[in-house]
Amino acid sequence: MPLSITEKRRVAIAYDGSEDAQRLFDWSVQNIIRPESDHIILLSAVRRDDKSSGAGLFGKKEAVSPKSEDLPMLSTTVSRVNEAIKETENIPQGQTARHRLEDMSNNLNQLNISSEVHILWGEAKALIPRFTEAHKVDLLIVGSRGLGAVKSVFLGSVSDTCLKECPCPVLVVRNATV
Repeated sequence: MPLSITEKRRVAIAYDGSEDAQRLFDWSVQNIIRPESDHIILLSAVRRDDKSSGAGLFGKKEAVSPKSEDLPMLSTTVSRVNEAIKETENIPQGQTARHRLEDMSNNLNQLNISSEVHILWGEAKALIPRFTEAHKVDLLIVGSRGLGAVKSVFLGSVSDTCLKECPCPVLVVRNATV
């Protein structure tokens, strides 16, 4: 008898739009995900302050510290959800993130793996730990670019922050692994 969605292990995969992130997704599906007992949560973070520059999710800029307005869109009111959807449609990187995540979700559905898609508005290293806590994630899978100690100090590391702040186990996969 198949498990209900509430009985499944909730596995979040952080996706930043890079080729490495796509390889991480493919590797995770082949090596970590159990189709019969896992529910996949696909996460991407889009920074609100980089609408015109294209940085943020698919760009190269990194913020130094999260801002108070960088909060995930978790409102349950219909009007707020509709506003978030319209905002996604108007921001190129938000639209790209949504399309890529929906394509990945469709691929999972073809493999009989249940999934959901979430775009978080703001800084990934601030929002992913908060999301995993608020949504009772059982496992988070993130990639690591392998920046090294010096670059990580200046640029920050999403994977390092997730290791320290997420309440669930975090699997960090180096690019060289996948």
